[in-house]
Amino acid sequence: MSISFFVFCEDDDVLPLASSYLPVTGEDGGGFSPSCFQHTVLPSSGYIGVVEHASYLSGAIASGRQVLEPVLNLATMQSYQLDDLRHLEAMLDNADVLTVAPIALPGSLRTHLKVSDADLALLLSLLEARYPEYIGYAHAYLQGRSGSTEALVVMHQSLFSRFWEFTSVLVQAFYRELDARTLSVDRVRSFRSLFPFLLQVFLSAQQDLRINYTGSVRFQSVKTPLFLPAWKAEAVAVVFASNEHFAPALGVSLYSLLEHGSAANSYDIVVLSSDLSEDSKARLQRVAGRYPNARLRFYNPQAMLSGRKLQKNPTDHISMETYYRFLIADILSEYSKVLYLDCDTVILADVAELLTVDIQYTVLAACLDPEIPSLALQADRSTADYLVNVLGLQQGDPYLQAGVLVLDLQAMRRLHSVDAWIALASERKYRYNDQDILNKECKGRFFVLDMEWNTVVDCNHRRLPLIESGPYAVYQAYREARKHPKIVHYAGFEKPWDAPASDFAYLFWEYAVLSGFYDRLLDMLHEPKKKVRLLDRLVPRGSRRRAWAKRWLYALSGN
Repeated sequence: MSISFFVFCEDDDVLPLASSYLPVTGEDGGGFSPSCFQHTVLPSSGYIGVVEHASYLSGAIASGRQVLEPVLNLATMQSYQLDDLRHLEAMLDNADVLTVAPIALPGSLRTHLKVSDADLALLLSLLEARYPEYIGYAHAYLQGRSGSTEALVVMHQSLFSRFWEFTSVLVQAFYRELDARTLSVDRVRSFRSLFPFLLQVFLSAQQDLRINYTGSVRFQSVKTPLFLPAWKAEAVAVVFASNEHFAPALGVSLYSLLEHGSAANSYDIVVLSSDLSEDSKARLQRVAGRYPNARLRFYNPQAMLSGRKLQKNPTDHISMETYYRFLIADILSEYSKVLYLDCDTVILADVAELLTVDIQYTVLAACLDPEIPSLALQADRSTADYLVNVLGLQQGDPYLQAGVLVLDLQAMRRLHSVDAWIALASERKYRYNDQDILNKECKGRFFVLDMEWNTVVDCNHRRLPLIESGPYAVYQAYREARKHPKIVHYAGFEKPWDAPASDFAYLFWEYAVLSGFYDRLLDMLHEPKKKVRLLDRLVPRGSRRRAWAKRWLYALSGN
């Protein structure tokens, strides 16, 4: 036994399920448009069904129940057995039809149809003219006080073929009677309720049907696919994470990346974001559109994170987007290696070089953080104690900076599942959040890149003196990287759009001019400064006083 489903989708809906679910798009998204029937070929499966883009039959739900879920993601798909149709196949044993049980309605079914009286009258007249044996069932069903307002059903192939022809004849005749020039969007959308109506009329008219019932699940959001397929097998896959505030910085980073790319390479660039505006997306696409060997895609990770509690360290300025990198192994699962970049970067070399580095069977490749070894050597031992007691790093162990990462996705999955990575990210014991997690979990499992690939700026002119007070080898490596950086990383609270005379800010503004975001960056530069909080007055960012306050808070909290 085999089952294939038609899923009625609007053109902009995403169908994130298995190959047994076949998308059928049309003007209304509900199966009541001629295009659904003109361009659809029935599969050869033993049973054929129809579901809607947000509602699915589920063998995991008792008959008569409909469960409401916020998003369709891998976890919910598996929990409702949408990835394994054997449960539905078992329920079809000795049955012609599997569907949802009719539900009691507070009024007649007619009061629940969102179609106008004139349009319903037209459909009934066509039904009486072409299938007079059905008209009595139609009137009885409309007057009844139970029914189903969604099309969720599986039928034996021979029965489904008859239903498909029956519906196709009526739908195409219905549209021929309409004046397309007078159809509004709302009116076309109202036709959606007519497809499940015809389905119930058809089933009511069949004699001696063996019907089994199951439950269903409805998803409030189905716009996010479970993963993104690889654009090209040989493409250089690059991932950014950004929110709307950082979109102009992302535009600068994207432009600088593509300007230094090679025409011999293809660049598959994915931006992980939940709140980018249409304006920001359009500007970014215009930048990418200048380069025929680049493709830019956007992915909203919120569906993947639904049901998980993520904690943000309240003592830092790190955003929730930093956690998105733990999802990359699932989002771009068809790639073996992916480059992750913070969006507050300017790229000065071809990043394709990074994916050619032999990372020697490690989990990832990254540059050293030049600041942490210096902090560990300071008179106050809280950093050194933290590295040992929380991260398990001994003196001299390398500590990576997570703004530039070459990720071996298979190795990432072998080390931890995505669920396990997210669970680690939810723990409230890390000072530098995801960066500390990667250092702890990948100890002895990461390849060290030359610091020129992630040259952090001298934030507020305090980072360089700090590095200078640390290990000499790290200081020398940092000084050399500053002479010929391949990626400049504006890590820290001081950004070029806040302080245009800050370290390496001139490089940022050089690329900003052609980034597509120059006007918005100027607005950010000249917008009135926010009122400084009392806390920031007492312990200014970048000050020794703030560093002392952080150490005190860490000690108080047990970190």
